[in-house]
Amino acid sequence: MPIKPGYLDFHVHVGERIGGYTLRDDFADLQRLCHNPDDPINPPLMGMGVFVTQPDTGSLAQHLEEMQSHAARNFSSPVYWHLTPTRDDVSQVVPLLGKGIDLKFYTTYRAQGLYRSYTELERWMQNLSDQKTRFLIHCEDDDAVQHYSEKHPFRHPFDHTLRRPERCELIAVEKVLDLALKHQHPVHIVHVSSPNSALLIQEAKKQFSGISCETTPHYLLLNEDDLKAKDAHRLICTPPFRSERSRGMLVELLQDGVFDILASDHCAFTLPDKDRYKNQPEKVPCGIAGIGTLFSSVYEALVRSGKITLQQLVELTQTRVMQLMELEA
Repeated sequence: MPIKPGYLDFHVHVGERIGGYTLRDDFADLQRLCHNPDDPINPPLMGMGVFVTQPDTGSLAQHLEEMQSHAARNFSSPVYWHLTPTRDDVSQVVPLLGKGIDLKFYTTYRAQGLYRSYTELERWMQNLSDQKTRFLIHCEDDDAVQHYSEKHPFRHPFDHTLRRPERCELIAVEKVLDLALKHQHPVHIVHVSSPNSALLIQEAKKQFSGISCETTPHYLLLNEDDLKAKDAHRLICTPPFRSERSRGMLVELLQDGVFDILASDHCAFTLPDKDRYKNQPEKVPCGIAGIGTLFSSVYEALVRSGKITLQQLVELTQTRVMQLMELEA
């Protein structure tokens, strides 16, 4: 076990509105996880990386200040901040950057106002060439998503897998890695769901140590057949779950040390909000919970079965996350 039993979650959506819906959890809700009993299977939450997305009105700086104030009042563990500017330019964002803060960009979600082209990403890398601020990047090629979405109407939760296949992720990962290598700019690829994407990242890391990546428990433990079950609309998240073959390969890549960390991509909505459009899956808010079971689910499924060791799980959920969050052990 770690010297201090506990885990950190580098990928958490909390205290914001997404797609017109208020997230289920606020900082006070997650505070309870910091006080879990001294249980090796359910250790306490020691810190998290939280996203701050520029709202439709107002500045990113103002929203960050509000989020930091709310966290200071309601959450006792360290918070690392991932900023997503949607309208502010580099000159407005640079004053916000520093220890404990990096940037998050998306290569999709054009309709939601989050999309950044590869040209824009390169421009941000060039403009931040002195700071070398790390970019967290959600990698799905928007043109590919549009292509597959037009071919596959969204009538059932399983259709999500056809509308956003692994190829969408793979195209974007390859292009983002090319930019990172070209400019030697640190990037962290979030929620990797495709084994082929992970293999590309593995090769790129040999050329530049500033590249890192994560996967999530739901891509390791669930597969696309779960999107055929009753109430599967509650499991809609992006990227969608993959085939059983891909799931198994991700576990093998985890065993081989390809992933730097595990993170939950916790993005929880209330059940009424999830259920409101259960027969219109395209309107269902996209995201699932995960921070509370980040450690325990992998412990039960992969440590108990001998697929990974407890020490590996500790490194994936504590040691390396502390390094990314610039925390001292």
